[in-house]
Amino acid sequence: MTIPLLIIVLPVRLLWEVLSVIGRLIGAYVLRPLGWLLYNALVRPVAWVLRELVWRPIRWVLRVLVVLPLRWVGRRILLPLGRALLRCVLVPLLSGLAWLVMLVARPVGRVLAALWRAVLWPVLAAFGRLLAHTWRLAGVILHHLLVRPLKFLWRVVLRPVLRAVRRIWRATVVPAARWFRHHVGEPVRAAGRSVSRALGLDARRP
Repeated sequence: MTIPLLIIVLPVRLLWEVLSVIGRLIGAYVLRPLGWLLYNALVRPVAWVLRELVWRPIRWVLRVLVVLPLRWVGRRILLPLGRALLRCVLVPLLSGLAWLVMLVARPVGRVLAALWRAVLWPVLAAFGRLLAHTWRLAGVILHHLLVRPLKFLWRVVLRPVLRAVRRIWRATVVPAARWFRHHVGEPVRAAGRSVSRALGLDARRP
């Protein structure tokens, strides 16, 4: 099985090596010199011709026939024309508009000021006085309907009840708590401490 594989693979491998060597030789001694020759004999001359005989003339023609005339027209014609248009047309027009606005604005301002003094300010002042009077009236109504009944309820009902509860608490709960603490709590605590000492549970660790 190995010998037939060697018979097949070895010639193919040798052929590949030979073709690789031939390819490197062709690339080094044929294609590279041919590329250098084509670049120096064809590409560089064509690029020089395009740059020197096509692009530079076109650029010169554009500069002489387009750029310089347009620059001259802009400097000599359009710029003075724009300045004259601004000085002779736009400035008077804007001045006239400003004068017209001032002419109209002053009477309109006077009318608005008179309208404010004669109509709007009295209406707003009356509305403010009405609002203040309504607020005071609402305060008075709230005082009589809510504050005074709450004060009366506190003075007549809640405060006596709370005083009675406090007196009952002091008369019953506080003495009972003191008696319980003195006759029950403290003896139980003392008995617990005695039992703990007897059992050695409260001995301090060294």
